[in-house]
Amino acid sequence: MEYRKPTKKVIVEAVLSVLKSRGSIDTQTKMHKLVIAHLKEIDKTYKLSAERMRIIAVKSKKVKLGIRTRSVGAGPESDENTFKRQGLGYDPVVKRWRRIRPGEDQSGHKHHRGEFASPGQPCPVCTSPLKKVHNATLYGGKVAIGFNCKLCGYLTGHRWREPARYSFSLKGVN
Repeated sequence: MEYRKPTKKVIVEAVLSVLKSRGSIDTQTKMHKLVIAHLKEIDKTYKLSAERMRIIAVKSKKVKLGIRTRSVGAGPESDENTFKRQGLGYDPVVKRWRRIRPGEDQSGHKHHRGEFASPGQPCPVCTSPLKKVHNATLYGGKVAIGFNCKLCGYLTGHRWREPARYSFSLKGVN
């Protein structure tokens, strides 16, 4: 059975059309079914995953995404290939991943060879890098209290929170 993947432009148009007719939708599953129905009117061979629909809708910056999360404990372990792509190698002496070549991490901090590094996790909602959220201490210092995604608004503390439910609405419309 043959199928086609719709382009990002077609997906964004379908999502906006569904949201204009419905106002807001409270779950990703409902949104996905409505978008698929709209895409099938255009071309019956279109296939689209709910995750791809959500990521493209968020990155279009035309859709407001509400995110409800649940606590799941520690952060997810990064894949070994992710570490290697970021220029890290496993050091069996200290049992940690270390820089094996000079470079910059996602926050722009310069690392030297052999320096310890802990790469940032990608956002579980839209896959863009998470930024640290800092708080001021009473003595004038800064303390990291969690991570935030600038694109979709996902927020987590030191205890990892995974997305449980998404709600969709048009930006600029309450």
